[in-house]
Amino acid sequence: MIFRYLYILLKNIYNIVKNYAIIHRFYVNFFVLIIVLLIFSCNKWGPNEDKVLARVGLVYLHSSDLESKLFDFKSSQDSTLKSRNYIDFWARNQLLLQQSKINLTDEKIINLENLINQYRLDLYSNTYKTTLINKIFDSFVSENEIDSFLLKNKKVFKLNAPLYQVRYINLPPNNVDQSEIKRSFERNNKDDQSFLDSLSFQYFNYILKDSVWISKNEMLSEISFLSQDNLDKYIKKSKFFEIEDSLGVYLFYVKDYLKKGDIAPKEVINSTIKNIILNQRKLKLTKQFEKDILKDAIKSNTYEVY
Repeated sequence: MIFRYLYILLKNIYNIVKNYAIIHRFYVNFFVLIIVLLIFSCNKWGPNEDKVLARVGLVYLHSSDLESKLFDFKSSQDSTLKSRNYIDFWARNQLLLQQSKINLTDEKIINLENLINQYRLDLYSNTYKTTLINKIFDSFVSENEIDSFLLKNKKVFKLNAPLYQVRYINLPPNNVDQSEIKRSFERNNKDDQSFLDSLSFQYFNYILKDSVWISKNEMLSEISFLSQDNLDKYIKKSKFFEIEDSLGVYLFYVKDYLKKGDIAPKEVINSTIKNIILNQRKLKLTKQFEKDILKDAIKSNTYEVY
């Protein structure tokens, strides 16, 4: 491309020189010779022009277009295959585009162009707004904000299914540490929790953290002696159960539970509330930005309504 500009520039200079009669014809011919030599030299020693790889109608695919799309090749065969696949892909798209412009009605083409222009506008403006707002956006949400939001919107966060906080250990029959494990399980202070955790390799199954809320389905799948039929018998707050059968010993304790329709615990919905607050904050910033950009444009005389 640079050679074309150079050629045009030299040609214009030549025309200027030619128009002035004070220059002898010999010098004019000599100048032409210099132009030819310069162009030949540039073509020989300068970078090669972009090679045309394919054409569909009046649209051309150049080697630079291909290089910008394909850059990871395992072998020369892989390079050839990927290049040809991309060229075919490009050609199909161009053929479809050109045929659609011929065969679609003017009304449909106008509607499509409007959609394209609107999408382009939305893409630029939304990207700009997002970039700008992210620079000034405060993503910290305090516990007071979460508590305040939950207090105002309690009805929104009613449970659709019950939740439970439980402790559970399933021991093999005749476990040598059974009495000590049982004592620590019931007492459950910090030392007991560390002790129980250290012996977890002896358990068939266990749930040691009763601060975590679990669903009914999770509880039934983890605790083998529980079923839909005996659930009411064992779901008692602050009551310890020891069940034994031929398969082993089960230690079970319900710290707390919530029924369907109760307000969901803060621990469960904390992240949801935080995301809602952040989205509201971002929406407020966006609206304020849109107002400010109009005000600033009017103030600077960039925007006028006639």
